[in-house]
Parts: sequence; structure tokens; C-alpha cells
Amino acid sequence: MRHKTIKQYKHTIVIVYNKHKKNAKNVALNTSIYFKRYQYKVFINNSMLITPRKADFVLSIGGDGTMLKVIRSFAPLSVPVKGINIGALGFLADTNVDDIVQLLKDLLSSNFTIEKRNLLAIEFNLNNVKVKQIAVNDCIVKSLHANKLIIVNVKINNTFMNSYKCDGMIIATATGSTAYSLASTGPILYPTLPVFILTAISPHTLSQRSIVISDKNSISFIPKNKSEYKKILISIDGQKNYILNNGEEINFSLYTTPFQLIKQHSCQSFFYTLRSKMHWGI
Repeated sequence: MRHKTIKQYKHTIVIVYNKHKKNAKNVALNTSIYFKRYQYKVFINNSMLITPRKADFVLSIGGDGTMLKVIRSFAPLSVPVKGINIGALGFLADTNVDDIVQLLKDLLSSNFTIEKRNLLAIEFNLNNVKVKQIAVNDCIVKSLHANKLIIVNVKINNTFMNSYKCDGMIIATATGSTAYSLASTGPILYPTLPVFILTAISPHTLSQRSIVISDKNSISFIPKNKSEYKKILISIDGQKNYILNNGEEINFSLYTTPFQLIKQHSCQSFFYTLRSKMHWGI
């Protein structure tokens, strides 16, 4: 009687690809074949059906939007993440698909460093059920219906800070400083800084500028919508949305586990990406 040989794997990786990006699936399959030659156990997910699991690392194939989903899924498991960009250079997915061969060699030889970045923890009640979420970039609080003024009372460590009359309120991580907050005239921050940014969207008082505070603080937003709709929208990383009742308190704090970003020694610096994305010096 012949006994079936059980294959022994040295390492495990997960590959997540964006099925809406041209060629992303083929890149994922070819990458899988490459790692299997070196006794890696490989799991492939599309970005709409991610199954978080412990692994040596995760490869995200798509763009920054795919990376946001992957990071939120795997950060609680402390799995390092690397982004392969199909298209333009990204802030998170910083390796172009044309450079994938060097990336795979670097991953096999451990020729990289791990950069840890802080995440935002979010808590609120939805239909009398406590909801806990995490954000990589930001959380936006605004009226459910566009272009409606709301009032947001902000507390820092349970002490009243300010009342904002605005179209919405953003709380962003340092990583998220180049996202929605920047579009609302917020500052650009180095992404590993241990801070949060509070930015009002179109405030009715021009002196209400962005404020940068330590991420060791706890922050609360109490939004009030005076329109006839009286509903509040929460948007997490522009991908996960919730509708809350008027006046529902939303609490923010530092998430317990930072996410781990794989950085090749040969990768472009944050400042290079800024110059490229922001068209500085042109």
C-alpha cells in the first residue's frame, strides 16, 4: 500500500489581488508559482473576499485602495504587508509591477525592513450595538446628504475642545495625511509620526485650521445634523460606511497594534513619492 507524501512547507504567504485591475490576477498567479518553487504555501484571495490568516507576509496587488483593505484585514494578526502597484505610483503600494522580479528576490532573501505605522481605533453604537473598526488613513463624519451643514462638538480626553460648524470632520493618521485631510487643506506629515490630525471640511470660521495632536489622546466627535434628514454618515478609509442617528457619540483612540509595512532597501523614499504625486518642482 502506497502512502501519500505530505508536503512540508517552510513558509506561508497570502496574495490579495484587485480583480478590477487589468492583469492583477495574472500577476498573482505567476507570483504564486514563483513562491511555490521555494516551498511556500500560498493562499490567493481577490480583494472582495479576503480571508485573514497568519502568514509570513501578504502581497497586495492593485493600488492604494487594495492596500487599505488588506491592511485593515491583516493588521490585527501582525502580518507584514507589501503593495505591488498596477498603475501609477502609490503612497502605500510603492513597488511598481515592472519591478516585481527584484521584489520577489528581496522577499526570499529577507532583504527588507519593517516599518511600523499607527492605526486609528473607532467605536460607536449602531442600533444599540457597539461597533469597533480600525482605519488606516482616516474617518470622515458628515451629513448623510451631501452639502448639508453639521455641528461637531469635539472632546479631547473627555474635555471639550471646540464646536465646529462645517460640512464634515476628518480625523486622520499620519499615514492618512496625504488623503482626504490634505484635500481639505490639512498638513502633510511624515507617515510614522505618532499623531492624529483633526481637520474640518469647509468650516464656517476660517480660523478653524487643522490641529495635530498626540495619538496617545482619546478623541470624541458628537455630530449634530440640523437638517430635516438628521442622519450622520461615517466613512472609514472611504470604503466602509455607516449611518448613525443624530447626536451619536463617536470615539477615537490609538489601535493597540500598528500595521507592518515591508520596505525594500531599494524603494523610493516618502519624499520622492511626494514629489512625484504632488508634481513638485515642475
